Amino acid sequence: MRKTMPVRECMSHLPAEADRHDPVSEIAEKMREQHCHHIPVMDGAHLYGILSREDLHELTLREQPTAKELLAGDVCSRDLLTVHPMMPIAEVAKEMIDRKVGSALVTDGGVLVGIFTSTDALRLIAEL
Repeated sequence: MRKTMPVRECMSHLPAEADRHDPVSEIAEKMREQHCHHIPVMDGAHLYGILSREDLHELTLREQPTAKELLAGDVCSRDLLTVHPMMPIAEVAKEMIDRKVGSALVTDGGVLVGIFTSTDALRLIAEL
């Protein structure tokens, strides 16, 4: 592994997505089925936010309406870390640490092309 390796070489391509109008309960099921911890939330073809498994856990700890009543757009994070596919993974990892996030959304020309998560980073470390 090289620190200068572009994130496109180790990201998850075309990740599972959700629409901002999708019920949170459906997204939680999709996360379980696809064994993922982060799902980009879209508004049509545009990136709207991200919903993480941690977000879902926090919802269960707060007094909130049931997940069947909540929509992805109501609870997803809108403060997104987006990076270019050619950004070196060392820079992406530093940004994730500095912003205390578990994923970076990889976009090219405003189009979502992948996601790089802490799990992807650990996979790279395991290959050393």
